Amino acid sequence: MKKAVAIFFMCIYMLSFSEMHQFLRIPVLIQHFVEHRHHDPAVSLLSFLKEHYIHQYVRDADYQRDNQLPFRHSDCCAVTTALSCECPVMTFIEWPVRTTEIKNEFILHDEDNHSLLSIADIFQPPRCA
Repeated sequence: MKKAVAIFFMCIYMLSFSEMHQFLRIPVLIQHFVEHRHHDPAVSLLSFLKEHYIHQYVRDADYQRDNQLPFRHSDCCAVTTALSCECPVMTFIEWPVRTTEIKNEFILHDEDNHSLLSIADIFQPPRCA
């Protein structure tokens, strides 16, 4: 089960970053490898991939066949992804600007002329107004 899930996610990953028609050329890769094995049975898959993908392209007798291999060159030169979302309309409310200055009065005494800043006031129970 884990292997099937891993293959599934790997396929999704590869399809998201590659051109689909390149994957359709994979049978050409296999067939070309078989042709190389037919000429030289000592050729391994890694040496075949190294020859055709890692080293510089060599113009040899099968150069036309080499160009048919997948991921040899890119056919699509630009890929565009666009995401469109509708933003909500935002309205701004303009508040009236006050030209008069507001004076804040701080009262430090309660109705009994006791200071509200005394330490004993915080230990009293709440009072109803």
